[in-house]
Amino acid sequence: MQCMSILPTLESHARYALSVGTRGTESSSAQAVYVTLRRRFADGDLAPAERLTETALAQALGVSRTPVREALGRLQADGLVVPTARGVVVATLSSDEIEQIYELRAVLEGLAAAQTARRQAAGLIAPAEIRGIQDAADEVEQAVSEGDAKRSARANLAFHRAFGHSPSNPFLEDALHRVWDRIAVSTVSNLQDRAWAKTVITQHQEICQAIVNGDENAARRAAEEHIHAALQTYRAVH
Repeated sequence: MQCMSILPTLESHARYALSVGTRGTESSSAQAVYVTLRRRFADGDLAPAERLTETALAQALGVSRTPVREALGRLQADGLVVPTARGVVVATLSSDEIEQIYELRAVLEGLAAAQTARRQAAGLIAPAEIRGIQDAADEVEQAVSEGDAKRSARANLAFHRAFGHSPSNPFLEDALHRVWDRIAVSTVSNLQDRAWAKTVITQHQEICQAIVNGDENAARRAAEEHIHAALQTYRAVH
């Protein structure tokens, strides 16, 4: 798959990203390019081994090659791309690496869910935040019912981000974002399995209920079991 296949969507993301921060400097442009591409990873729109070139990306985003080069360097440091003789390609995870990253994800999301439930029990979460978590779960259910795997994957990530938001532990939130970006493609493939997609809906509700109840242990258990089940589904379809 060539880089040109992602350009129209990149342009729409870039208009938003380039509106953030100080305009007209290489550093702000590099940040905008980086944010745009990270969002593409999170959406599962970049396929493993897909080639990305400075020239094509610079043309698509309306910037010089310098900020693109800086952004790609950051993505390489994140482990999302690897260098080749011609540009970079989207990193491909081996079966063992998928296993390892899902195990890490289970621990991280279990901790995030537990912390969110603890904050709920202590009265530190506004009702609007709780509604946001539930609304995110409902959006997954709606996308699944319509049979749209890509939309389901984006909604699924939004749900996990909703309870993974950790104002008390920004290191945890940063680690989760890195994990989510690395496995976004596997999330899309999982949600193409209709049986698993329906299971996701039930398990999301279990996580939501534990958080609403302020039950730290139940929230951790539900989140960890959900990720372990996702790994089992990935193994079955691959």
